[in-house]
Amino acid sequence: MSAAGKLLTIYETKEALGQAIIGVNFAIALAAQTAGRAGLCDLNFGGAGELGVLLNFQSNKHFNDLLPLISQMDERILKGFLVKHRSGVDVLPGISADFSPRDIKLDSIGAVIDLLKSMYPFVIASCENRVNSRTTAIFDESDLIFLVISPHLLSLNQAKRFLEQMKTLHYPLGMIKIVVNMADVKSGIPRKNIEEFVGAQIYAEIPYDSATVLPSINDGVPAIESAPQSNFSRAIKLIAQTIIKENEKFAADKSGIFAAALAGADDRRRARLAASLKKEEESRPTDDAEAKVNALKSKIHKRLLDEFDFKSLDPARPDLMKKNVREKIETILSEEGTEGLGREERGQMVLSLIDDVLGLGPLENLLRDDTVSEIMVNGTRDIFVEKSGKLYPTQENFASNDAIRTVVDRILAPIGRRVDESTPLVDARLSDGSRVNVIIPPLSLVGPVITIRKFTMKKLGIDDLVAYGAVTRDMVEFLRVCVNLRKNIVISGGTGSGKTTLLNMLSSFIPSDERIVTVEDSAELRLPQRHVITLESRPASIEGTGEIAIRRLVINALRMRPDRIVVGECRGGEALDMLQAMNTGHDGSLTTIHANTPKDAISRLITMVIMAGTELPERAIKEQIVGAINMVVQTSRISDGARKITQITEITGLEANEVKMHDLFIYKQRGVKDGKIYGDFVATGNKPTFMDAIKTHGIELDDKIFTPSAGGLR
Repeated sequence: MSAAGKLLTIYETKEALGQAIIGVNFAIALAAQTAGRAGLCDLNFGGAGELGVLLNFQSNKHFNDLLPLISQMDERILKGFLVKHRSGVDVLPGISADFSPRDIKLDSIGAVIDLLKSMYPFVIASCENRVNSRTTAIFDESDLIFLVISPHLLSLNQAKRFLEQMKTLHYPLGMIKIVVNMADVKSGIPRKNIEEFVGAQIYAEIPYDSATVLPSINDGVPAIESAPQSNFSRAIKLIAQTIIKENEKFAADKSGIFAAALAGADDRRRARLAASLKKEEESRPTDDAEAKVNALKSKIHKRLLDEFDFKSLDPARPDLMKKNVREKIETILSEEGTEGLGREERGQMVLSLIDDVLGLGPLENLLRDDTVSEIMVNGTRDIFVEKSGKLYPTQENFASNDAIRTVVDRILAPIGRRVDESTPLVDARLSDGSRVNVIIPPLSLVGPVITIRKFTMKKLGIDDLVAYGAVTRDMVEFLRVCVNLRKNIVISGGTGSGKTTLLNMLSSFIPSDERIVTVEDSAELRLPQRHVITLESRPASIEGTGEIAIRRLVINALRMRPDRIVVGECRGGEALDMLQAMNTGHDGSLTTIHANTPKDAISRLITMVIMAGTELPERAIKEQIVGAINMVVQTSRISDGARKITQITEITGLEANEVKMHDLFIYKQRGVKDGKIYGDFVATGNKPTFMDAIKTHGIELDDKIFTPSAGGLR
């Protein structure tokens, strides 16, 4: 348990609205008495965003968005997910509506709470109104648990049951404080009777105050702000004052109510961990049991293919397809018998069979996992995934090469492509936009290989990139200025270094009144402007005809009266056309290129122009590059998997047949801690050559950001 701040968890055994109202007002009361320093955390993973309603805010960041970043999370990253309320309370929103609480790993809850406790003297958390593995993970980190009850028999009965559960789980009842909400309501059960029934003393009472509380809910203004002198607000303030005094007492001699949480905390965790491991061991199937389950699954699969008329299904109604197939699977399963299968195992088998016959088999689970960014199938047995820039093996596998080929055919059929010995490699795209590459024997010696780069509908914004430590606010503002000044920018980086993400961000800076034409191999850019024309290349058909290459689209884009051209990636002869476009009035264009440094990016461009079949001498090509490109932004995936902008470099001219450039900002690695690289973004001291143009256009940019600083950039 952290020795820093205190976690005060509000728990209610019924609909949990009371705990949200009390939690919000309690947090504000604590913030008012601790120089505006209090955290409020929505850990009610079964809720509906009550804190956002009560505090009148909306956020596009949620607790589940933090999960892929847990391994690298620090205070800077976490702050990027907090919503600042005018009261001084920093709020961590709960999970998004489309995210399942079951996908939350318990250690991630503890990691977030521990970091919050290191940042604030008090952290208030609301949680689900049931005791499960997620709530006990919260209770383990709690210093006090406020049990909110109402003065009626149903609430008291639930409270008594909760206290019995907590005792069974080895939590000291001294850390649980009973708070009676609507304590003075008419016909409510008296205080003495409540204490006798639940077997514990009441810690605090909050009066019924509908004239204050209900308007505060509807207005999105907490009662403690809208009616600070109301009976409700005074009761909340009194609890806050008492808690602060108790905390001072604990700091002085480790006594008082906060001492209770320390009693047996380690023993409690060890006991629950041992029980969890024992349960896991008992539930792990033996080889024989696993073989029987696999045999049953294979038998049902065969019967399903033999007995079910898949041609009768309507692909336009996927939900109905899944419903009909599920009903047939469950019918066959009941006929075959489910001896030895628990309810959960049976459910997993049904889902697995649906994925096999309608989806992409074992890949479906990985496609549903939002923490997975890339899936790599290396033959039948090895399936790897990328999470947070790191590769991990999975437990998934295919039964045979034929099973992989079935999945490949299912991917390729909707787009009219095929893969066979005459065409043993192919690029494709899933319906959600994810990019797919398939290569089979004889080119692949390990069997069919599938690589899927998942497409995410959630576009990372500026705040996200800053929060993840990929770039600083100063660097972003400078790049925004470059886009507004119509500087031609090349984003350089290796595979998976974040080039497309950065291209999306820079493209979003383009003014909304300009006509933008984007050219891509696979449409991934999602620009917010209205006047955007998206062009996508087309590979050759099965007969080898109909190919439309990127270069042809770039040439065509020049005839479409574009203000800006954005090319997803230059990888061949289109580089020449892109340079010529930049040199002939299409300033402010953007593209990406595969290269490890800005210098390498220039060399790659020269090579690609030569690939275009031009007879231009090398010096003429370099003159084209210097005349066309103003900035190179280098992205890198460093050794711990994090993605960062490592250089922002200006092209300054041509001297002695060498392209001259200078770095404006760089990322300096300082060392390694707990397996994570740490460092600073720093200014080099060089200023852009177009500082006068910035001032002439009336753009505000503090030139101090170019001054080297030991502390790094903002």
